[in-house]
Amino acid sequence: MSFDDQTSWPTESGFVRKGMTVIGPEGTVLGVVDRVDGQEVMLEEAGHPFIAISEIDGIDGDRILLAPRGDATFGLGATP
Repeated sequence: MSFDDQTSWPTESGFVRKGMTVIGPEGTVLGVVDRVDGQEVMLEEAGHPFIAISEIDGIDGDRILLAPRGDATFGLGATP
């Protein structure tokens, strides 16, 4: 299978697949997965061209759920 034919990509949260729906933290649909390019999930819609893989809070069936605070790694390792 060539890179252009790939329809599934492994991430720390699970497999991201072409056609999955991306749901924002407030429950709105942001778009549909077209492909993964490096550390970004590229979307088919022009309104939200991509999301960072680090924003993924979880994968539920055919839905990608985003973390409420944006980048899921924000603040990790910081001392108060």
